[in-house]
Amino acid sequence: MTEASLSHPFMSVLIRSYNRLPYVSKILEVCLNQTYDKYEIVVLEQSADDHWDKHRKIIEKYNGKINVIRSHPLGPSGARNVGVSHCKGEVVLFVDDDDIPVGDNWIAEHAKNYIDPLCIGVSGRHIHQLNEVSRYNNIKWGVDHAYERCLTISFMGRGRVFTGINTVKKPVEWLHGNNCSIRKSCILNLGGWYPYIQGLGEEHSLYFKFQKKKKLGEYLMFDPQPIVLRKFDMPGGVGVRIIPLHNLLVHRMQYYHWVIGDFFPLRFYGLYFIFMLYGFHQSAQMFIKNSSFEDVFWQRWFGDKLSKYFYIVRELVLFPFMVLKFLIKPKPKWNEIIN
Repeated sequence: MTEASLSHPFMSVLIRSYNRLPYVSKILEVCLNQTYDKYEIVVLEQSADDHWDKHRKIIEKYNGKINVIRSHPLGPSGARNVGVSHCKGEVVLFVDDDDIPVGDNWIAEHAKNYIDPLCIGVSGRHIHQLNEVSRYNNIKWGVDHAYERCLTISFMGRGRVFTGINTVKKPVEWLHGNNCSIRKSCILNLGGWYPYIQGLGEEHSLYFKFQKKKKLGEYLMFDPQPIVLRKFDMPGGVGVRIIPLHNLLVHRMQYYHWVIGDFFPLRFYGLYFIFMLYGFHQSAQMFIKNSSFEDVFWQRWFGDKLSKYFYIVRELVLFPFMVLKFLIKPKPKWNEIIN
């Protein structure tokens, strides 16, 4: 059945929060002052009890204006599934709790795209500073490589982002989990996101299903008009993370074995050794560049500069045992039903 043309869809803004209620308040102030007039705000609140007790008054002052759902931590994909089940809108608009929507037209800029019944989902623009024009300089031989790579997936299953471009692109292969909207009917029909993936690639399971099952002409798109400002200075935000390499490797093994191996089994198992080497290399690079390292043992003996590298060597020695575990371990089952 073809999707409906939605000239003025009812939008559900879904904010997933974990131990950041003071920042959620800033998002709510923007969301409650939009020009669009047909939307609801749902907050899936997963904070620890002590954080909730300390900051709950910040959220309770919005009683009657928002719908707050309290839950234990569900992980990114699990939180989306549960959040969607509480949304009443025709389109669900996702925003993370460490980013701020820009402008009073943010919801409207997403909503306008659904007048086309073939438009299934929209990913918006991410900026690092206000009034940003472009942070890319990737034009070589007349080819804009940032545009070409925006929201594509590599042969090895790595999602390329490049959501700072300032040009409409359609179709795209996937939608970024933050500042994206998608028809709720599509999410329900596809069974939501596989909820047992943490970190890397956790968004992709839904879009792999979409690419296999989409009807003729249906598409996902990138629209630079709905914008969020990425915040790098808050605890746990994109720029302030303490993630051990071991955890990054576990997340990658989950994604490889339970998603890539499921959707692309010939590619994955035929090139299994290459996937494992590539996965370790990529995880180690991510750890070096993006994680604030804290390991007292290694820092005591080798100092801040060298401790990361000795830690990486240790994880490399242990990595084959992790791989063996994932080869033996059965994939957790998911019934693909969002209640």
